[in-house]
Amino acid sequence: MRASERDTRVLRAAREVLAKYQLIRTTVDDEARFAVTGGSRPYSLSLSITWARPPTCTCPDSQHVEVKGYCKHAIAAMLSEPDLRCQLLEAYL
Repeated sequence: MRASERDTRVLRAAREVLAKYQLIRTTVDDEARFAVTGGSRPYSLSLSITWARPPTCTCPDSQHVEVKGYCKHAIAAMLSEPDLRCQLLEAYL
């Protein structure tokens, strides 16, 4: 993924998802799970608190190889949760 695409994704996540969507978190073992609502469809998002695996989301965008699971929902969740923010570094590597 090109840097400009990543920047667009972060800005879109911050602007659209955080402004319009609800991200409801539950934590199970080492996994932060989010119910994402407010968009065209509800999605389920999982983020490893220990960075053991990449994020997974049920949205179509997260399935693209170049995204590596870092869809706008995952980025928005990482931006909104202090304990997950440092994982944004992975999206840029």
